[in-house]
Amino acid sequence: MSRTEVDAHPAPSPRTVVADDVSVAGTHEPFVEHVSFTAPAGEVTVVPTDPGFPQVALALALGGRVELLRGRVAVGGASDLPELQARTRLVDVADVTSPEDSIAVTAVVEEELALAERPASRKAVAAFLAEHDLTHLASRPWEQLPAGVRTSLLLELGALHPQVRVLVLAGPERHGGDHAAWLATCDRLAATGLVVIVLTAAATAAALPAARIATAAATPAADLGPEPDAEPEPAPDTEPAPVTEPDDQPDDEPDDAPDDRADEPEPAPGTEPAVESAPPASDPPVGTPEGEPSNPTKEPSA
Repeated sequence: MSRTEVDAHPAPSPRTVVADDVSVAGTHEPFVEHVSFTAPAGEVTVVPTDPGFPQVALALALGGRVELLRGRVAVGGASDLPELQARTRLVDVADVTSPEDSIAVTAVVEEELALAERPASRKAVAAFLAEHDLTHLASRPWEQLPAGVRTSLLLELGALHPQVRVLVLAGPERHGGDHAAWLATCDRLAATGLVVIVLTAAATAAALPAARIATAAATPAADLGPEPDAEPEPAPDTEPAPVTEPDDQPDDEPDDAPDDRADEPEPAPGTEPAVESAPPASDPPVGTPEGEPSNPTKEPSA
């Protein structure tokens, strides 16, 4: 059966992550919108996502830490938030799970071991650092570790959580450096049966070796935009109806109206007809400009 047929009729394993039309609301517009992909166990699934808030919002959605605007996230078919929170570890999510740069390396390892319900004594921390050849950097600030080393350590510490089945790494490209170090760690952890999801910028995703990873089909909100309105179909060619122009001055009197002057008496011979005096001119009403009707039609009030 092809991969397409499997995605069309999924029978998810207890560790398969399915994101279906996931959208997360933002302050004014969604941070991410219409993101869909399937991340199987044993593989590294790369999801191209815009840096910043979109990466953080999508990571929180996959980990069940935020309500969705629409869509659904499921791990092994379970989509309730407590299940997502228990099964998913958010790795190095900016301002959420990323360590502060000024904290010493030993403090970061101690905290992560404690969160993983592992021994976090000085001896346990020293043993972990020695295992990774970092004893000489134990007292250094976290930011002084090479970018690839920092990301790899957080991935390994996240995988130690007893209930974790999914690792979500967000924005590893923001630290710079070569992606080969943390990608090798992702491959190694995925080989143990974990689901490893990497939310990274499109440019970084394009630079990763596609032969070793399964790139998810996802669409960030910034690339989506509103769907354009369908253009109306042109109306069939029809001749417009002729427009009848009204007369400039309609005739108020009929042509055959009787002449009222016929009933007037003729003046007596030798007398001049009386000159009718014109009515006295009156000033236009106050507030009415000359040349306009004194009682214009009042516009209806809004």
